[in-house]
Amino acid sequence: MLTPEIDTFIMRMPKVEMHLHLEGTIMPGTLLELAQRNGVELPARDIVGVEQLFRYRNFAEFLTVYMALVRAIRSGEDFERLAYEAGTMLARQQVRYAEVMLSPMQHLNRVDLHEAIAGTAAGFQRVERETGLVVRLGLDYGRQYGPELAWEVLEIAQQAMKHGVVAWSIGGNEIGHPPEPFAEVFAAAKAAGLRLMAHAGEVVGPASVWGAVDALQSERLGHGIRSIDDANLVTYLSQRGVVLDICPSSNLWTGAARSWEAHPLRQLFDAGVPVTLNTDDPTFFHTTLIDEYRIAVRQFGFDVDDLCTLVLNGVRASFLPLHEQEPLLRRIEDELIALRQELGV
Repeated sequence: MLTPEIDTFIMRMPKVEMHLHLEGTIMPGTLLELAQRNGVELPARDIVGVEQLFRYRNFAEFLTVYMALVRAIRSGEDFERLAYEAGTMLARQQVRYAEVMLSPMQHLNRVDLHEAIAGTAAGFQRVERETGLVVRLGLDYGRQYGPELAWEVLEIAQQAMKHGVVAWSIGGNEIGHPPEPFAEVFAAAKAAGLRLMAHAGEVVGPASVWGAVDALQSERLGHGIRSIDDANLVTYLSQRGVVLDICPSSNLWTGAARSWEAHPLRQLFDAGVPVTLNTDDPTFFHTTLIDEYRIAVRQFGFDVDDLCTLVLNGVRASFLPLHEQEPLLRRIEDELIALRQELGV
């Protein structure tokens, strides 16, 4: 039950965000301004019209809208603005650490990716100076483009590690694009020192998840909710500590879950699978990280102990080196204890 005390706890508690697409944080006003400045035609001419674009009935429709709108982002300066606005939004929600993905294939033919990554890093560095929020980056390759082009993007990712790129991932349309063909690319990313993630089990069943953990050796999975359809897979994820970065509102908006009642977050959590709570594309899915924690209480019956577990799961699953992860973990544990004592929850 979401009591006033628990709601206050949610708003003030330290948090981490482990599954967030930079492009999915763009505010309607910013999108409209960038499109006008960069000479990009949108199927809307004012804020109300742009807001109506953020409506879709299924995952395929969401992807179509997403790819159409990100065309407005054209320069390193644009990415810096997005990063600064996203980081400010996270800091206001008491987020202490975040890992943010860029989707390189949406920009490859329009923007110099080195410039885009440098601009993104600059925006987040400014936020860190102002608020203390730490952000690291990942490149999320669109699997529908096939493994051949991934090598070029991986080379850019390696060169961009100096800008805080720590992770390599695949996203995009799971249907017809299984993980296995990307095994060599992922092995090369790991050898280069990048950590490994993959979107899997969002709209395709357990086979996609098995492919991501077996063939790709992914340490964390974006979504992974269809794992619930295979009891052996749930046991495997729990025993191996494979983390699922779950985004409940996203799953409902894209139709990956039919309803709150059908969403397996509670089942996966109770089965011992380490899960984190995230927003994915908060503008596109009309949510915030605070809202996702409220949903965990209202829709899934999570209590304060459970909420703390979700946060600490995120810290432990982060791709920070241990000498940075351990003090962050201690800091957040101390903050959670002090806040619980203050609020009596």
